[in-house]
Amino acid sequence: MLSISLSSFSSVFERIAFLFPVQFSLEGYVQVFEQTPFFTWLRNSLIVSVLLTFGQLILGVMTAYAFARYQFFGREVVFFFVLCTMMIPPQAIMLPAYLVINFFDWINTYKGVIIPHLANGYAIFVLRQFFLQIPKELEESAQIDGCNDFQTLYHIYLRPSINVLIGVAVIQFVNNWNDYYWPLLVLMDQQKMTLPVAIVQFRNEAFVEWVPTMAAATMSILPVVIIYMFAQRYFTEGFLRSGIK
Repeated sequence: MLSISLSSFSSVFERIAFLFPVQFSLEGYVQVFEQTPFFTWLRNSLIVSVLLTFGQLILGVMTAYAFARYQFFGREVVFFFVLCTMMIPPQAIMLPAYLVINFFDWINTYKGVIIPHLANGYAIFVLRQFFLQIPKELEESAQIDGCNDFQTLYHIYLRPSINVLIGVAVIQFVNNWNDYYWPLLVLMDQQKMTLPVAIVQFRNEAFVEWVPTMAAATMSILPVVIIYMFAQRYFTEGFLRSGIK
């Protein structure tokens, strides 16, 4: 991908030792910046991905805490349906989800992109597994000391869960960042589009302009790579401590 993005249009499929382009060129990057509002889409992707990831963590923490520590009628059945959401292809629920946001007049808004995906079964599952490993005696001690439910959640569950939260946040951010079909379905205004749309702007039914396509793809992965470089240690430790093998 990087090699093609740095090639000239005339030598896109020519390689030295199968990797290095014969002619280095930045034509693809220039074309991306000239023909698309790349930085606008980058800003839009950051807004949607950060807000959606933050919301998924908040709902995931509260839901996982309820499943891990509260006893209520039908808890296992409800949790079973939460797990079922991880098995349903997202394409299967696009139409009913679209009808719902259309009813609320959220088409072509960021609310329509973000709100339907705030509840995430994967985040709930991973956090619940970690919360179950925390001794219940610590929670009881906090309650004896006068902590309410939110104070107990913060001091006993969230503070030891930083690595797990970062691991879940990285996974969810990458998924939200790469989401293409749902934003394309909901957002009509080009100025509101997210970054994955830029990757398909240089193709039509008969031809693909590989150099600008690979240039857009290269720039679209840079934020994810940077985030993972800083969060790699927390990411690995988080999933080791969550009990997910």
